[in-house]
Amino acid sequence: MTTVLLSILLSVLPSVKDTLQEAVVVSSVKQSLEIAEISSPVTSLMMSRIEDGGINSPRDLSLIVPGLLIPDYGSAMTSSVYMRGLGSRIDNPVVGLYIDDVPVLDKNNYDFQFLDVRRVDMYRGPQGTLYGRNSMTGILSVETLTPSAYQGIRGGVEYGSAATVSARASVYKGRSGAVVGYRHSNGFYTNDFTGEDCDRSDALYFRMRCELSREKVRMDNSFSVSFHKQGGYPYRLWDDGELLPVNYNDKSAYKRISVTDGFRAGIRGNGWNLSSVTSIQLLFDSMDLDQDFTTASMFTLNQTQRQYAATQELIFRPEKGPSWWTSQTGFFAFVKKNRMSAPVVFLEDGIRTLILDNANAGIPDSFGELGIMEDNFPISSEFGIFTYNAALYHESCFRFGRWLLTAGLRIDHEGNFMDYDSRADIHFILSPTMKDYYPLTTRYKGDITNFYFQVLPKLSALYNFGRDGRPVSGQVFATVSRGYRSGGFNTQIFSDILQNQMMQDMMGALGVHPDLDGNAPDARNTTYKPETCMNYEAGARMSLNAGGHRLSASASLFWLDCRNQQITVFPSGKGTGRMMANAGRSRSRGLEAEASWSWKGLTMQMSGSLLDAVFKEYDDGIADYSGNRVPYSPGSTLTVAGSYRFPLGGKHLRSFELSADVSRTGSIVWDEAGTFSQGAYTLLGASARLSMSGVSFFVRGLNLTGTEYDTFYFKSVGNSFFQTGKPRRFTAGVEFEF
Repeated sequence: MTTVLLSILLSVLPSVKDTLQEAVVVSSVKQSLEIAEISSPVTSLMMSRIEDGGINSPRDLSLIVPGLLIPDYGSAMTSSVYMRGLGSRIDNPVVGLYIDDVPVLDKNNYDFQFLDVRRVDMYRGPQGTLYGRNSMTGILSVETLTPSAYQGIRGGVEYGSAATVSARASVYKGRSGAVVGYRHSNGFYTNDFTGEDCDRSDALYFRMRCELSREKVRMDNSFSVSFHKQGGYPYRLWDDGELLPVNYNDKSAYKRISVTDGFRAGIRGNGWNLSSVTSIQLLFDSMDLDQDFTTASMFTLNQTQRQYAATQELIFRPEKGPSWWTSQTGFFAFVKKNRMSAPVVFLEDGIRTLILDNANAGIPDSFGELGIMEDNFPISSEFGIFTYNAALYHESCFRFGRWLLTAGLRIDHEGNFMDYDSRADIHFILSPTMKDYYPLTTRYKGDITNFYFQVLPKLSALYNFGRDGRPVSGQVFATVSRGYRSGGFNTQIFSDILQNQMMQDMMGALGVHPDLDGNAPDARNTTYKPETCMNYEAGARMSLNAGGHRLSASASLFWLDCRNQQITVFPSGKGTGRMMANAGRSRSRGLEAEASWSWKGLTMQMSGSLLDAVFKEYDDGIADYSGNRVPYSPGSTLTVAGSYRFPLGGKHLRSFELSADVSRTGSIVWDEAGTFSQGAYTLLGASARLSMSGVSFFVRGLNLTGTEYDTFYFKSVGNSFFQTGKPRRFTAGVEFEF
């Protein structure tokens, strides 16, 4: 609605001129400082590198950003993010995502297409003071193309391996612009049970932007909608030292519709500046899973969400005052409501092995044998989840000569409410003691609330060296900051809780009261606490511009001290769900570095990290993992990329460019005990591009050596599963701009 009203307003206003040549890209509205003055490492990618490098989504930023890994597994729903050795598979991320200054509240929306993305900035390290929740190891800020930056038509078409085709087109005229994109792939993994590709996908995207700028008022609205339809989950069973093919018999798929409208406004008064960012976010998705991922008829899951959210942020900056002091004060709030349904359907094999075998093991032989009349039955689980957050923050910057000191504080409050209703209806019999089946209804119903207050301080110091006009300049900095990610509810454990309760109810009705498994999930496992960390960091960056050489480099050392680290765990035995638990204390330390050098037509880029993340205190009641590596995050990352552009100098032929990159991912442990691990592996990519007047042709290859590696590990029903990385693949395409 905001976009429609703004479009009507713009239609009666004079058209703006083409400002492509004079446009200046700004960073986030929250960042009052230039990137060179921010006392934490920042990785920035401009539009040319994003598009020429085939960076199509946040997952493609892995390894380009030091210490960042967004593994490609499962589906668009499983957008796990690992940064600086920390992260988790489900629920709240450790890295926040902002698109045109609008916070993306649900991790299910983190996998999206980069269409006309003008700039990407990755702020590394805790950003809690300015960004609050779920920015514990960084913030990814994405700015899309605006009509004030470009006037004209753009587009492109690609085709590649697995019949992967994508197309995009955009037009920017006057004060409005729109882009639409489509992507299809037949998939790279075959399900042996069906003989078909299990990871086919289709995605459609649309975004519209409108702008209005006056002497003291600026407004900007971005409306976007996307649709995903995917197969997925190509998980392979690990059986007696052998990795078997993908082979499961029940439906596994994911569908998502996402709608976001973000409205930014800036008002400049007499000595002050007020910025506002408002958004409405809708998410409707559905996930189907064969949860045992085998040909057995065990159990399936269909999880649907209907999510509605709104955010509001206000930032006030005084423009009058001493030259050595600048400040900003902000207020942020959001509300989010989610109706979730997650029924687990138990099938014949699951009823026998997960319920009856366990129950009969606790019944004396003289009593007989327990049976269930149904061949299949659902354990229904309905959830209503409401979350609100409100925060007040302030940041002041003090300049003394070459020194820049920054101090900030945020008070963050969050409330979470969940009502739940899980239920199962069956008929059971104890043969030969009972003559008829007995109806049994098991129900687990109630509500949970929790509230959190977080105090998020930041202190930093930065020193500028080099003088204006000198070929060498740079900064050294040190920062102490605090971050956190929110706690929440373990909705995926309720079927296990009800399953255990059902067995107890059946045996209780027979007068049998066996000893219960003390590690079986119960009401204590329905919530988990926020994770917090303190970050201590020191670093430096420098730039050189002399003799046609342009060199920039940065490096930083960090130490993260975490409390209540959120860890994805599985129930003991042959459970059906998963849940988030809190480790007592963890520590991550490391080194990050990146550099870029260009001379004439040659460009070289490097980024890398060394990480050491371990549990300091973690005992889950079954084993003590203190001292072990934190799983799922690599011990090191390294990417080296180079390109050479040959100028052709013709009227129509502009240039020819060759590029290559090598990325190495260090070893990864897959579980807290370190039982399974992935060794270090290297991937090679290359591309060629011919640029003409308004048109470019390119070819690109990924994983050219056909390296075999694993991207994911998990357990289900006591079995271990892996997903392997994508094979060698190629893409060719054409892009145009006029």
